[in-house]
Amino acid sequence: MSRWRYDRTRTFTTGLVLSAAFSALAIYIPASADAADACFDAATGAPLPLDAGPCADVLAQEMRWLAAITAGDAGTVEAILSPTFKHVDADGRLLNRSEEIADMAPLPFTMNPSDQIIDIAGDTAVVHGINTLLQDGQVLGIERFTDVFELQNGRWMALSAQETGT
Repeated sequence: MSRWRYDRTRTFTTGLVLSAAFSALAIYIPASADAADACFDAATGAPLPLDAGPCADVLAQEMRWLAAITAGDAGTVEAILSPTFKHVDADGRLLNRSEEIADMAPLPFTMNPSDQIIDIAGDTAVVHGINTLLQDGQVLGIERFTDVFELQNGRWMALSAQETGT
């Protein structure tokens, strides 16, 4: 399932399978926005603070982007995506910026990022993380993601996104 497209049949089936698996094993995976998040200077490997500077700005933009996607807020998504934005969804499709914006519609679930690792290389940030899709307390899916941002005119703009189902 892609973070952008809501396929009711696949989501329902995935939700049932995952719900059964998690219930049978009595496992719950918390989806906290700040669980195990870390940020590093890509050139040196030195840790950077999460609560200030570029790391905080990138994480805030990531959360703004996810909230806009689930709300179907095409205007906000449009403001976040760079003109050359590309997205490889969890089904392997390559989508461009105009296709992403055209597909915007409110979604019935939330996206809950965790385990985000941000590498800052000058005006570029690469975010690797896990996105847990939740609806009514049920896990619909878990995706590993990579998002690439570039600082353009003082704003972190998304250049690329990719998800892989786990």
